[in-house]
Amino acid sequence: MNSAPSSPDNPPVSAVISHSVLAPAFIAAEVARRYDLPGPVTALLLYRGMNDVYLVKDGAGTHFALRVWRKTWRDVDSVGYELSFLDFLRSKGFPASVAIPQKDGCLWFKAAAPEGDRAIALYDWAPGGKFGERLSEDTAYRIGAHFADMHRLGSEWIGAGHKFSTTQAKEYSVWMPALIDFVYDRPDDLRDYPIIAERLAERLDALAAEGVPMGVCHRDFHPSNVHVDDDGNITLLDFDALGEDFLMQDVKNYTWGNLFYGYSPAYGEAFEAGYASVRPFTAAEIENQELFLMAKAFRLVSGMADSSRSVGRGTLRFRGLDWLGDYIKTRARAAGLL
Repeated sequence: MNSAPSSPDNPPVSAVISHSVLAPAFIAAEVARRYDLPGPVTALLLYRGMNDVYLVKDGAGTHFALRVWRKTWRDVDSVGYELSFLDFLRSKGFPASVAIPQKDGCLWFKAAAPEGDRAIALYDWAPGGKFGERLSEDTAYRIGAHFADMHRLGSEWIGAGHKFSTTQAKEYSVWMPALIDFVYDRPDDLRDYPIIAERLAERLDALAAEGVPMGVCHRDFHPSNVHVDDDGNITLLDFDALGEDFLMQDVKNYTWGNLFYGYSPAYGEAFEAGYASVRPFTAAEIENQELFLMAKAFRLVSGMADSSRSVGRGTLRFRGLDWLGDYIKTRARAAGLL
């Protein structure tokens, strides 16, 4: 059978790009040009997701992590908030994977991708492995203490007069249209999730007005975002969701992540005990801890729905929509949000 001939009357259309992938050779060349590293520099794509992460290696065999922010995840200039805070943590000797300055001193640069400018930064490679590969209650306790110290340093960095906002704590509201598309074939979710979103926003505003502690938060801390080396040294990483939030929400993000990965609750409890040894929880934080656990799950499913528009619907890992929905709604009902 002969194929249909091409026609000048049927030209290709201009595609709209939601998420491009930068070639590793381009990444290697830019790093070699911009950073004071011995050559040759090589790069390979580790994973493509909320952002794209590359493994970069210089001629001396030193490893680095390079992040290319997704256009729809962070405004290209808002990454300065994260990188400035990490630079402050570096100055305080805090154990975090931080951005490496370029030859001109800048902490990040931009690339003109088909979907728009994207921010790029090179980071220290965190030594060791993920906490999930080195499970220990003592280590979890020490991670919690480090995390509380990070919150303390966040207060120092932002300044005593700063007035925190709940805008980022309610970011899931921006993702609601995507969530509705994501659960299009689940009638109960279509009915319940908008109600939860509205009532949770009201509750969070009320908690802020009551003085429940807020601060500079990691906002995505979980057992895979902390490395532990053979000597037990701890490094916090992946601050790409950094922003303003409830401190207890930040704590419960980790506790919930421990559950999400299927680890023993003892590690989450040890993490919280270590945190409280540095910054004791207030009565209001303890009273609302189940609300913050629910909020984490709701944020996760909303964020996955939004990211699916760029990286596909295969964003669910370990747990499915049934498990997440039951977790969210059980706690929403107990909190009077449903």
